[in-house]
Amino acid sequence: MLALPVVLACRSAWATAEAPAAGAPPVTAPAAADTEHEAWTFSRCTATLADDPEGALDYAEDWQGHGGGLEAGQCAALARMEVGDVATAAASLDRLARMPGWPAGVPQGARAPAEDTPQSLRRRAKVAEEAARAWQADDSPKQAMDSATYGLTLAPKDTALHLVYARVAVELGQPQRAIDMLTPLPTAPAARDDALVVRAGAWRQLGRIDQGMVDIDVVLADMPHNVPALLERGILHQREGQMEAARADWQEVVTLAPDSDEADLARQDLSLLETDPEAP
Repeated sequence: MLALPVVLACRSAWATAEAPAAGAPPVTAPAAADTEHEAWTFSRCTATLADDPEGALDYAEDWQGHGGGLEAGQCAALARMEVGDVATAAASLDRLARMPGWPAGVPQGARAPAEDTPQSLRRRAKVAEEAARAWQADDSPKQAMDSATYGLTLAPKDTALHLVYARVAVELGQPQRAIDMLTPLPTAPAARDDALVVRAGAWRQLGRIDQGMVDIDVVLADMPHNVPALLERGILHQREGQMEAARADWQEVVTLAPDSDEADLARQDLSLLETDPEAP
């Protein structure tokens, strides 16, 4: 359902107040365009990602052309993902995650590498997570696993990275790795529910349908209309041979979130169910 630093050069010119020579052109204030770049920020760049990704990409590329660095590159990659250039975005985000010293990066002409701070490590881990998600969207799970694994070297306790790593592990058919990554479960309710859905899929791959259903029941007790949980419960019902229960779950997914990736998968499952109602 992913450049050099974003510290922009702001120069103030101090001039002595001398009267212009006779016939010399008058001194004028700098054009607005010369100072406009001072207002460029990552938050401004990403503000229109959802509604106007082309505009965000133009903003990011203009920012890069006027000295924008790591953050400008990150925004450009996120915008490329939104406009459909997913593979390019994923590769860019992965490359940016491996650059030290966020957000400043390595100063031009510096001989020593930039030093990371706790804040810059968290930023890099976030970009690595974005790279992993972009690789997933590109149907490149091995690259997604590589980005997620690298991100965890930067922030070993990052919950979002644990979740994306576990999802990719399930996608790669490595359910035990997913379960290990999600143990212990996150404490925040929303993250815990996401982890339980992923873990249920891992239990299913191991043939432990009952344990998968226990995890899904916990999620649906908290949030009865949790779409990923309903999709997974339908699959678990199907594996148990409960075809009508599976159909009901998948139809509810389509009703609740008709434009979601989960709905697309539910429609595929419903189509297969119509073709072979007895298939496990």
